[in-house]
Amino acid sequence: MAAMNEAAHARDAAEDPQSQEHVDIDDKASVDRWAKALGTTDEALINAVQEVGTRIDRIKEYLGQGGMGADQSAG
Repeated sequence: MAAMNEAAHARDAAEDPQSQEHVDIDDKASVDRWAKALGTTDEALINAVQEVGTRIDRIKEYLGQGGMGADQSAG
């Protein structure tokens, strides 16, 4: 049940353009959850975190501006 709540929370945060939630890239479940919520691959998410940090708003901006956008369909 907790995993479903976390997934719903990630989805809600992913839809909020000003979300300041963070991704824990050391937690595989967190990476999977956020990648799914953001509609990207784990690899693209990790690359985005390495470029702009762990905040969801910055990651979304990076991915939306082409950052690793080409990799989003790779997976």
